[in-house]
Amino acid sequence: MLFGFIDSSTLLLIIHLFGVVLGGGGAFASDLIFMSAVKDKKISSTEMRFLRLGGKMVWLGLAILVISGVFIFFGDTENYLHSSKFLAKMTIVGIIIINGLVFHAYHIPRLHRHINNHFPSSDEFIRNAPLLLGSGAISMVSWISAIILGSLRNIPYSYGVIMAIYSLVLAVALGLSLMLKNKILFKKT
Repeated sequence: MLFGFIDSSTLLLIIHLFGVVLGGGGAFASDLIFMSAVKDKKISSTEMRFLRLGGKMVWLGLAILVISGVFIFFGDTENYLHSSKFLAKMTIVGIIIINGLVFHAYHIPRLHRHINNHFPSSDEFIRNAPLLLGSGAISMVSWISAIILGSLRNIPYSYGVIMAIYSLVLAVALGLSLMLKNKILFKKT
């Protein structure tokens, strides 16, 4: 017992959940801020500052998740290595990290270059809009999937089945983001 009423594994779980709240909350907040920001077909410096803040929340949350997750993993390595749910969740967290790196290296600088510019007037923005929306779809589907997988005790499906379901949901989300691109980014006001 660490504090007389809580053991170390429970404390690690609490820290891990705090990482989920920060990371997932930052991702959801950033997406909502972006959707709100593009209503007027531009992004202001204030909106950009909030997007960057949301990104910092995501990275802090991911760091907490990874560090606490390593300690949780080493508490029961054998079980985790044989868990299709755990392996699928780790794959999806890897996708979240890669997508985040791409988003911050590629999309954030582009958005920053377009502060106070009319999006539909920028050929560069129009060309890259599908990638930006696709990255948002990947983020949302991946965070939701990781949270669901982390919340469930047992899943009676193999890694392949879990990842196939994830891939199908992701494909639908990507398709919808492309279909709704003009409505989301370039709708008439």
